[in-house]
Amino acid sequence: MNASDLLATLRYWRECGIDRLSGERCGFLPAQAGASPPRVVLPVSPPRPVPSIPAPPPIVPAAQPAPPPVTLDRLLTEPVATGDKPALLEAMAREVGVCSRCPLSLTRHRPVFGAGSHDAPPVLLVGDFPKEEEEATGEPFGGEVRELLNGMLAACGWQRREVYLANVIKCRPPGDRQPRSEEVSQCQGHLFGQLEVVRPRVILALGKVAMDCLLGSGGQVGAVRGRAHVWRGIPVVVSYHPAFCLRTPASKRAVWEDLLFLMKILEKNAV
Repeated sequence: MNASDLLATLRYWRECGIDRLSGERCGFLPAQAGASPPRVVLPVSPPRPVPSIPAPPPIVPAAQPAPPPVTLDRLLTEPVATGDKPALLEAMAREVGVCSRCPLSLTRHRPVFGAGSHDAPPVLLVGDFPKEEEEATGEPFGGEVRELLNGMLAACGWQRREVYLANVIKCRPPGDRQPRSEEVSQCQGHLFGQLEVVRPRVILALGKVAMDCLLGSGGQVGAVRGRAHVWRGIPVVVSYHPAFCLRTPASKRAVWEDLLFLMKILEKNAV
């Protein structure tokens, strides 16, 4: 009760004959005959305005930063999710289709990027360069070596679609000549991107071009095969190219031994 309300209350008591108030005893002034106590209207304080509470601002979710682009440097340090692999490989294939790093881009009719299973296949086969038949179909290891390679895979218990196939060189050299060193150095980045995305359990390097690209050995296949090598954490087995086996049938036995060695590596590293 504020001061004005208290004075009005005391005035009202006095006019009503209340003289004093002490403990349990009250004294009254005599009221005049026939007179009624005046009506006292107590002042009413105006209601205090209730301060308005502003509505809280709407909650706007923070903008999620766009994921960083997948580059070869990221592929070397971060594993690629299985669901992202098809889109990444497709983007790489488009990049190969417009690549102009070396003179082979001037003579190509159709680049040969790769084919097969991209979801951590047991083995990724790397050949040298596409031949005329492969350029026509767009798939590595075609033409006359296709049947031989399919038989080699079947002997290991695999079908062609269960492995991944790629070449070091993506564009056919004129006249199916051997690729030059500068062409290999300009094109091998495409292969390295494939290997990092697919991440096979074992790489099978078939022929000298693939061996030199992955291992930088500079030697002969016969001197390097028969033991395990490593490319960025992935085991590598070196063997002869199927085309060499067609020209030199005696080499098929060595290739079979290399495949047996590869399967032992897979068994040893089985999860």
